[in-house]
Order: sequence, then structure tokens, then C-alpha cells
Amino acid sequence: MSADVIVIGAGYAGLTAAAILAHNGVEVQVFESTGHLGGRATFDRKDGFLVDYGIHANRLAGEGAAAAALREIGYEIDFVEMGEGLLWWEGSFVPLPTDVPGMLKTKLLSASDKTIMVADLARLVLANPVSKADVPLHDMVWGADRPRMAMLFKVLAGICLVCPDARTVSAGDFAAFLKRALKAKENVGFPRGGTSQIVEALSSKVEENGSFSLNTRVKDIKVEKGSVVSVEAKSEISKARAYVYAAPLQKLSAIAEGLTQDFTARCDSIVPTAGISIDLCLSEKVSDIDGLIVTPDPVTMGQFTSNIDPTTAPESKQLATFYYPLPVETMDDRDRVEAEEKRFRGLLEDMFPGIMSKIEWERALHLKMVDGFEPRVGQTSKDRPGVAVPSARNLFLAGDSVSAIGSGGDVAFNSAVEAAHSVLAFLK
Repeated sequence: MSADVIVIGAGYAGLTAAAILAHNGVEVQVFESTGHLGGRATFDRKDGFLVDYGIHANRLAGEGAAAAALREIGYEIDFVEMGEGLLWWEGSFVPLPTDVPGMLKTKLLSASDKTIMVADLARLVLANPVSKADVPLHDMVWGADRPRMAMLFKVLAGICLVCPDARTVSAGDFAAFLKRALKAKENVGFPRGGTSQIVEALSSKVEENGSFSLNTRVKDIKVEKGSVVSVEAKSEISKARAYVYAAPLQKLSAIAEGLTQDFTARCDSIVPTAGISIDLCLSEKVSDIDGLIVTPDPVTMGQFTSNIDPTTAPESKQLATFYYPLPVETMDDRDRVEAEEKRFRGLLEDMFPGIMSKIEWERALHLKMVDGFEPRVGQTSKDRPGVAVPSARNLFLAGDSVSAIGSGGDVAFNSAVEAAHSVLAFLK
């Protein structure tokens, strides 16, 4: 088997890189180890419900990384407008403040808290993200030790960067996101049909000038004299002029010999985000909330997806998805995870009494990898490997743990665009 370019991995990053290449007339072959497209952004259709694999935020909606990436192939994502975010606070829902006007109006903060909060946000917006990359958010904001301000910073770090710990999250990464968010018209958008719209648009473009091999795990990437010469999958050897590795970087060293030890060590050391995701397919509607729902202790986030996009659930029924981020090391402690899931379910019942009795079917996921990296100090863009591989000139990287702007899915899309253009330049 041969092609101009072989792409390893069919998640957001692999699909995006392959789609851009195909759009530019390059023949691509995509290897995917599972039986489905989308990777950690896949979806299921069952009993009239359209369920994403956990909650997937498209930060900044039409001005975000996903929208920009799909414009590369001439596709405009159809976003559904979401309602205002809500914070569960002391037994009721209150507006979630996410910008300066919201901070000034919120009843969660005292007058002195508001003054300090606005000053802290101004300092972050004016900061150089690169120079603050190795500074914990807690050390950069004056209000970090004020209880309610600390709570809000924890919530904002959780929903924006999936790292709800101000003592470890990078102030530089937080500042970079804040700069982009304050310029955008929308903080988050939901694609009509969820991740299915994005996955189907990208895969259709790939099939115009390429193909997919599902259930095909790449076992070996052979590097000789500074170039990849072949890959092995299902005992078959495949060759291409260039290769894009779009699977988790933490798995690369196990299949690629000939890369430098320093490079593989950087890949191996990346710590992902993790946590518990619960999808609830409900027999009847239990809430009219159509925006993001956030809790502060513990930090969790979720949405009634079918209130945002009615096509995701049968009429008169309801789909909800909630996510509870946890440290990745916690996920190996089965008793701890079960206890945290019980706590999580109790919190959902507190917010929506009787919700558990309305479950038609559900899916609880204990995920050791949600995003490819946690945006903590030591794992910022300057610390992670970039798109180019120093020891393999025709191997390029894409994915949500590669060095690129943003966090999570934004990194996947941004790195995929950069990788695709790097491949196009290499092939000339």
C-alpha cells in the first residue's frame, strides 16, 4: 500500500490534516486503530439520541480554531447559539461571570473583590503569555487568596483550560486564552449535530482524494538516516513521501525507533487531562437550561445538549452530558474513582432532583485522557514538541498534545493546519 501521505490517527487532528491535504490534491491514506472515525471526538447514534463521546467545547465558536480549520477545506460549521452559562451556587443557579461586565454585575463578589478581580483580569490581558508561561496562575493574581475570587479563578481555569487548579495551571496559557476570549463575539459554540457534523465534513473531504483503513493499528514507524521509510500495520508495509502522526504523543516512542532520546522523553512525559464523563439519555425533560452548567466544588461542567440542539434527542426526551475533571493519577485508583463518581451523581441529583429516575439509558466513562495535555507549568507550548520532528525530516506531528495555540481541541485543529501546510511545503 502506498500514498503521497500516510496519516496515523483519525481523530480531529488526523482528519483535519488529511482533509486539508486531500483538498490540495494530495493522495492520503489514513490509518485508525479503532473501528470509528473521530478518536476522542467520536459519537454514537442510539434509540434516537445522538451522543458525543463526552462534552466537546468549540471555544470562540465561529472565531475559534475548529471553524478556522474547516474553512481551509471550504466548509463553514453550522453553530447553534448557546444560552448564558450558569453557576450552581449555594443551592441555586446564578449567572456565570466570564467577562469584565459579568464580574462587575455578579452578586458573588463584594465591591472590593470586584475592584481586585478587574485589576487581575487587566494584568492578565496585558501580560506576555510566553514570559508568564512558567508562573502559576495563583502567583500572578492578587485575589487568589480571597475565597470567592479564588473560586471564580478555579472555575474559569476549569472550563477554559480543563485545569481547575490555580496553583498549577500556567498563567501564560490562561492569559493567552483570556486575550482571545475577550475579543470574540461568543465564548463557546455548539455545532449542530455535535461532533458528528465536524467528523463527517472532514471525512467526506478526505474521501475525495484518499481512503481510511479502520481497525488498523500502526505497530512500527521505521526511521533510517533521518527519514521515515515505512510504517507497518497488520503485518503489511506501507510507504509514502511524508507521514503525519496524529495519535497521542505519549504512544509514539513505543512504535518509532530512530528518534532522539530527548525528543521521545518530551513526548513520554506529557501529562493529559482526565476525569469522569456521564451521558444521560432521559425519558422526559427535566430542565430548560440551554447554556453551560458549572459547579465550583468540585469543578464540574455540563449541558442539556438537546436544549441547545433538539436534533440530538427524540421529541419529548432529553440528552445531558456532564464532565468532572480529575488528576490523571487518580484514575488508576478504582475505589477513589468510584467514590468520586458517586459524589458526582449526588451533585447532579442536588441540582436536578429526580433526574436519576428519568434515565432511559446512560454511559459513564472513566477517561485517562480527555485532552492530550494539561496546561500546567512545564507543559506549555514552549515545552511540548512542535509539528516538525528533528530526527525525521518527513514526519510531522498533529494532535492535542503538540505545541500549538490553545488547549484541547483547539491545539488539535491548530497543529493539524500547521502540519498540513508543512507537508505541502515538503512535497514541493
